[in-house]
Amino acid sequence: MPFGFFKKKEAADTIFMGGKIFTQNTNLPWAEAVACKDGLVLAVGDYEDLSELEGKDTEIVDLEGGIMLPGYIDTCGHSVFHAFQDSCLFLKKGDLENILTQLSEYVSKNQDAAVIFAYGFDENYFKDIEQEQIRASLDTICGERPAVVLGKSGLHCWINTIALETVKAAAEEEEVSVVSLSYLLNVLEPIDLDRIPDALPINMQEYCRKGFTSVFDCGAPEFFATLYQNIMVDLYQENRIQQRFFGSLLLACDVNPAPMIRRLAQYKTNCIELNEFINFNTLKLVVDRTAEAVSISGNVLKGLCLEAGDKGFDIHIDAIGKDAVIEAVEVLEATRAAGYKKNSFTIAHDHDLTSEELADTTFRQDIKETVSTLNSLDNDWLCIENAKSVEEAIEMLTIDAAIQLGISSRFGSIEKGKHADFVIFDKNPLEIQDLSDFKKLRSVMTVLDGSIVYDAREEK
Repeated sequence: MPFGFFKKKEAADTIFMGGKIFTQNTNLPWAEAVACKDGLVLAVGDYEDLSELEGKDTEIVDLEGGIMLPGYIDTCGHSVFHAFQDSCLFLKKGDLENILTQLSEYVSKNQDAAVIFAYGFDENYFKDIEQEQIRASLDTICGERPAVVLGKSGLHCWINTIALETVKAAAEEEEVSVVSLSYLLNVLEPIDLDRIPDALPINMQEYCRKGFTSVFDCGAPEFFATLYQNIMVDLYQENRIQQRFFGSLLLACDVNPAPMIRRLAQYKTNCIELNEFINFNTLKLVVDRTAEAVSISGNVLKGLCLEAGDKGFDIHIDAIGKDAVIEAVEVLEATRAAGYKKNSFTIAHDHDLTSEELADTTFRQDIKETVSTLNSLDNDWLCIENAKSVEEAIEMLTIDAAIQLGISSRFGSIEKGKHADFVIFDKNPLEIQDLSDFKKLRSVMTVLDGSIVYDAREEK
């Protein structure tokens, strides 16, 4: 008799049953039940077969005739900027006069703010304006409170006189000889961090209603990325996470590659032992080759991609203009050819290449494409903008999204060994004909690692 023939099967933590399960696994497209243990899918199949995995402590969740799918993955999200949009002024594009007008209006509406903080001026556009001129203008608008305006790249800022004096005094007291931008922002503390942890659950709840269990953030500068990651770690420790977060570090101008990649490595290190609830493995680059644009130069772009590839990071490039698309493809293909085969590479763009252009620039070497993620803070469904049908949209939100992010071995379908991330609807999304109606469909439940993190019934 073979040893272990009568060994008892492993008991599941949770078994979901009582509905229809669309797995996105071509070998078993539909199932009746799924068993989960330690956050992973233990088994998928008929409930009668899975019932033998039921132990005395197993929780049985009745889907009540609902439809379960793999949790949706947003590949074009801006969760970082959404978290801070009520805590500072996000500047609209304009000349200096227009920027100053926006700031003046913001100052008058925020009389209680200890520090006036704005983000988003184009450093390249204003590179020839003297700092003293900017400071004088800021003093006129806001002379009694510190004011700091962070550039779009996150690498430069404008400050008024009282902010300058505050930072100088702190540096003298602490005997800091070189004042970096990071030090300046730490001293001024322009963001009210007490407000953010209350805002994040609201954003996460809305994602839950739409069926999302994971979101890839399409890039934020170091200042915002650092604050957001710290807050997310706190929420994780408080067991308040409702979506997995896949972060990226945004770069839009020439920098020394090595320090930036070291910073990205630090973000990744901070995510160790967080069970993939918080992730940071992507370098986000913006490459603009339209007329008169000042962007990451060709040599720096190559250096950043090779450095990121060597350290195992994924690369996501927003390419603006046909020339930028072609250059991005060539650089990423060269990075692949350098031996970096396991990294996930994506080019986001809105340029339709002609057949002649495609003949010379094909998306070889496993480089993914997606729509441009710039200027899309208010488009929650940008990731399926090019979908031609509901079936295609679901593919793009699940298995295709996981492939794009390089996580398909762990996410994107309901299969044994993958993370138990699910969304449940009371109507079958596959039976909806119109994409606009599909976007309006609301979930009744979302599940992360086999645990229910959102239940619509609790909102009633």
